[in-house]
Amino acid sequence: QKLAMQVVLVCVVALLSQAVAAARPNFVVVLTDDQDLTLGGWTPMTKTTRLLSQQGATANNWFIHTPVCCPSRGQFMTGRFFHNIRVNGPAAGGCMHVNESLVNPATFAGRLSDAGYNVGLFGKYLNTWNVHSGRIPHGFARWFANDGGNDSEPGGYINATFQDQTGVYQASPAEYAGYTTSVLGNKSLDWLLEIAPSGTPFAAIITPKAPHIAATPAPWYATQFSDRTAPRTPSYNYSAPDHHWLIAQQPPITANESVQIDNLFRDRWRSLLSVDDLVANVVGVLDTLGVLNNTYIFFTSDHGYQLGQLRLPMCKLNVYEHDIRIPFVARGPGIRAGLSFNDFGSNVDLAPTILDLAGLPHDDLDGRSMAPTLTSQAPPAPADDCHYIEYLSLGSVVRMDHLVDTQNNTYRALRCISKAYGNILFAEFTDLSDWNFKNPNFFEYFDLDSDPYQLKNIYSQIPAATIATLRARLQALFTCRGAACRSAIADAALDPKHAAVSS
Repeated sequence: QKLAMQVVLVCVVALLSQAVAAARPNFVVVLTDDQDLTLGGWTPMTKTTRLLSQQGATANNWFIHTPVCCPSRGQFMTGRFFHNIRVNGPAAGGCMHVNESLVNPATFAGRLSDAGYNVGLFGKYLNTWNVHSGRIPHGFARWFANDGGNDSEPGGYINATFQDQTGVYQASPAEYAGYTTSVLGNKSLDWLLEIAPSGTPFAAIITPKAPHIAATPAPWYATQFSDRTAPRTPSYNYSAPDHHWLIAQQPPITANESVQIDNLFRDRWRSLLSVDDLVANVVGVLDTLGVLNNTYIFFTSDHGYQLGQLRLPMCKLNVYEHDIRIPFVARGPGIRAGLSFNDFGSNVDLAPTILDLAGLPHDDLDGRSMAPTLTSQAPPAPADDCHYIEYLSLGSVVRMDHLVDTQNNTYRALRCISKAYGNILFAEFTDLSDWNFKNPNFFEYFDLDSDPYQLKNIYSQIPAATIATLRARLQALFTCRGAACRSAIADAALDPKHAAVSS
C-alpha cells in the first residue's frame, strides 16, 4: 500500500510538472537586418501584417539605441545599453566597439535555457562571428548561424556559409536555390517540427539577412515592384548646412546615384517578400502543431535605413528618424488583436519582455519589460516618454562616393514625445577620441511636430536651462546600469521642475 501511494505521488508530480511546462509560453523572434519603417519598409509585409499585426499588437513608437548591426544585436540579445557591452575605448577593437565577451555568456537565450527552454538560433548573430570557430554561445540547443555573410554574391544571399550544430554548412543551389532566407527559414521549421511535440517550451530566434545589402531577391521574386521608386521625402537630396559636419558637407545626390537608390529600394522590398513567406510558414507550422495559441511571436528590425535623406544615399549609422525608428509587431497569449500602442519600446526592452512573459527574473537588465503594455486591456494612452540613443563612429564609411560616417559622427541623444518637451530630438556630437563625451562640440535640436523630416536645427532657439537639463539626463543615461537606466529614462520625460537632475 505504501509503494502504491508512492507510485501515485510520483505520477501526480509528473503530471504537475508537465502541466507547469505546458503552461509556460513558447517564443519566436524574427529580427530583420536594416528594415526601415519611415521609408515604406513595412509595405511588403502583407502576410506578416495579417498574421501578426492584425492578430496582435503594433508599436507606434519602437526605436533602436544604436543604429548599426553589432551593437544593436548585442543589445537585443542581452537587454543592455551599448555602454554596458562595449569595449573600453575606441582603440580596443571589438565588433563595432562591442565586447563579445560581455554578450555571448549573457543573452536572454542563456537564461531561457537555464530555466528549461529549448532554444535555437537561425541566421545572423554578430558581425564578427566566425563560422569556423567550433564554438557556440551558452544556451543554444540548436545553432545555425553566421556573421551575415558577404555584402555581395556569392556568399551573401546566395550560397552563404553557416555554422551548423556539427560543423560548417555551405548552402548550394541544390537546396532552396541556395537562397539564404529560404535555407535558414526551412532549418527553423524543421527544428520546430522536431522539438515542439515534446512539450518542452521553446524559443526560436530567426534572423534573416534581408533587406541588408546586397538585398539580393530570391529568383522567384526578382521582378516584383519594378514600377516602384524610393520615396522622395522632403529630406531627399536636401542640403542641411545647419546640421553637424557629416550632414552639412554632403554633396548632392546625382542622377546616377538616384537610379542606384531606386534599384536598391526595389531589391530591399523584393528580399523582404521571402521574410514575409518565412513568417507565414512559421505561423502555419505552429498552428499545425497545436502550439500557436501558447506562443509569443515578435517581429522587429535591428535598425532603420536611409535612401537619399539628407543626401545620405544608403546605410544607417545616423541619429535621424529614418535610422532609429523601426517596426515592431507581436502576437501571443493575452495580446488582443488589433492593439496599436503608443508607449515607447526598443530593442533593449525585448529581452526583459521575453523573460517576464516566461516568468523569469529580469530586473537586473537595463531594458524594461513591455509585457504590461502588450497584455493590457485598457485603451492605449498617449506617448509620454523619452528614448536614449548612443553611437560611436566606425570611422570613414563611404557609400556611392558619399561619406556616411566619420570620426565626429559620435553622438548621444534623446528622442522624446512627452508633455514636458513635446515631440523632439536632442543630440550632442563629439569626436570618437572623446568617446566618454567629456567635450561635445556640436548640438542639434528638432521639433518633429513642425519639422517631421528634421530639416531645421533649432538648437540656438532653445533656452539654456532646457539644454542643461537634457544634457544632464543624457549623462545619467550614459553611465546607468540595471534599474538605474529605467529610473533615468522615466526621469528624462519629466518636466524639469519636477525632476532631480544630477550632473
